[in-house]
Amino acid sequence: MTKAAFWGNVPMDANRQPPRRNPPLLTDAEVIERLPEVWKALDEFNEGFWFEAHETLEDLWYVSPWPARQFFQGVIQAAAAFVHLARRQPEGAVKLLREAHAKLAPFAPEYLGVDVGTLVRDLDGARRAIAALDPSECDAYRASVPRVAFHRIRPQTTVREGIAPARRA
Repeated sequence: MTKAAFWGNVPMDANRQPPRRNPPLLTDAEVIERLPEVWKALDEFNEGFWFEAHETLEDLWYVSPWPARQFFQGVIQAAAAFVHLARRQPEGAVKLLREAHAKLAPFAPEYLGVDVGTLVRDLDGARRAIAALDPSECDAYRASVPRVAFHRIRPQTTVREGIAPARRA
């Protein structure tokens, strides 16, 4: 199959290549420059706007290099877990909290100003509590959702040595 047959009517760039499927990754400095987006997402999370926190952070996650990408995905999964809780879907919340733990735990005790050790501990407690809930009990638990403790800092780098990519939980 030729490239033209595969791509059909998709316009090619100047080098006769199809468009990139994914945007280029940010540099470490560019991720640090965009930390206000992270802070906004964490504020949204703490205010109970979990869907919005997920959306705010998703644009940055998509173009971030590893390991920041893994960290952002863990926060997104935690936020999405509480969206499931709000929709009275405790099984989905439990699954996403397990996956968030796998992504976030390597960053403890702290990363990018976030108290990851406390966050992971609190998310694990929430996962255990939610696992015991009947869907009809989800609304009452929403007031107990953990908050993310963080400081608005600009580190020199987002690189953290010794962090292996998380495996699916």
